[in-house]
Amino acid sequence: MLLRPATADDLDFLAAMMLEACNWTGETWFTLEKARADDNVWRYLADWPLPRDFGVIAEIDGVPAGATWARLLTASRAGYGYVADDVPELTLGVAPAYRRRGVARALLNTLADTARAASYQRLSLSVDPNNPAAALYKSLYQFVEINGTSETLVLNL
Repeated sequence: MLLRPATADDLDFLAAMMLEACNWTGETWFTLEKARADDNVWRYLADWPLPRDFGVIAEIDGVPAGATWARLLTASRAGYGYVADDVPELTLGVAPAYRRRGVARALLNTLADTARAASYQRLSLSVDPNNPAAALYKSLYQFVEINGTSETLVLNL
């Protein structure tokens, strides 16, 4: 598995992985058009990459398999897993053909290393407790609060 930094050229793949994250039940709650029209969702990718954005792409045999990226959001335009203005919130998606192969864990660990190198103290995320990925997130991150139907988790770096 190759893990590399996400770039502006990866926007389409990041959007596809965001749809995987949004549609984790297998039902299509979001299409690309609906995601772009919903600021609560698209704020995670609008104008990617902003100066303080960072992310990681996983490739297997030259094929993009998954991605995670983090963005600073503010209290006035908070995300689902918002904790503080200085805590990047991450999004993660893995293509169905590559799930349960360690891609998500490798992405999360590499993103954490990138955040540490950038001198961030914490990373946050939001996950529905029924999402199969919740077990992985909870093995690495600590529970902060329930926000609607999702849990906010934080990793202290």
